[in-house]
Amino acid sequence: MIKKNYKYYLLRIIELLILIIWVFPLIWMVITSLNIEDKLVSKEFHFIPKNPTFYNYTKAITSTYIMRWLFNSLFTSTLTMILTVIVDAPIAYAFAKIKFKGKNILFWIVMAGMMVPFQVLIIPLYLQFNNYHLINNLMSIVLPRISLPIGVFILKQFFEGIPNSLEESAFIDGSSRFRVFLSIIIPLGSSALATVTILSFINSWNTFLWPLIAINDTAKYTITVGIANFQGIHGTQYALIMSGAVLASIPQFIFFIIFRKKIVEGIAMSGIKG
Repeated sequence: MIKKNYKYYLLRIIELLILIIWVFPLIWMVITSLNIEDKLVSKEFHFIPKNPTFYNYTKAITSTYIMRWLFNSLFTSTLTMILTVIVDAPIAYAFAKIKFKGKNILFWIVMAGMMVPFQVLIIPLYLQFNNYHLINNLMSIVLPRISLPIGVFILKQFFEGIPNSLEESAFIDGSSRFRVFLSIIIPLGSSALATVTILSFINSWNTFLWPLIAINDTAKYTITVGIANFQGIHGTQYALIMSGAVLASIPQFIFFIIFRKKIVEGIAMSGIKG
């Protein structure tokens, strides 16, 4: 019993340390954003600001395009999220439930997409989008991110756990495969779909290199590129940069809070086999 309790408390302490390590940068980011720049570079160190202020937030909103950048990121991430689900769900359903020649080979080709660094694709992508006259257009950020290989994998694993008898009963009743997909597979796969939704949203929201190359108009920047641009516009004003980072993090926190239960459930059940 003593040995068991020792292991239990040891694991809880390790979990607490990991939590502190993960949360501390977020807390430091908020604290820095509420401080005055002169106080940050002074010799006196105060973990909690003596006179917290929202001046940096006001300055970020009034003197930069940060609200426009937030809108651009929200637009591109939401559209990418919707299109990713629309594209990945039928592909995953075909791999999970439909028998056809070369299915396994084709599936592993799709999975191989996860091993290709995006940096390798930048030059051909730029040339292609330049020919389509989509450079400096927000759609150039959306289109390369539509298909998410990990999304196909998660959905396929989940769909395979749905009993085939449900499909067979629907086919006997005269339902088409498309009707079965919309009426049975999609509702039962809501947890996995929520997981893919949040992954695609965060993946699009956090992307930096491609928007930096594809967009050259300051007003069309996404929030990640815009905040990085703070250092060039305002020098190295850490408090201002941190206030922008806090504003950029808010949508992701809200999105995660809304879908957190579905995310855990989807990841936990994605390995179930029928």
